[in-house]
Amino acid sequence: MDEYGECTVRMENMPPHIKGFCYHDDDGNPYMILNARHTRETNAGSYLHELNHIERGDMYNQRYREYK
Repeated sequence: MDEYGECTVRMENMPPHIKGFCYHDDDGNPYMILNARHTRETNAGSYLHELNHIERGDMYNQRYREYK
């Protein structure tokens, strides 16, 4: 994460089908939102999944689509 700096992670209550998502603010700082209704184990997996998106820069790739 050194190249991106600190990643802010927040827990929010979301619908059960949403595990989490990530985005960058206007300054390019990464943020991750995880579902507070999920178990610690599920959130650990979601954290790694979203971290991969941040490290790959998927938010900057207009062609990237996780869900079709």
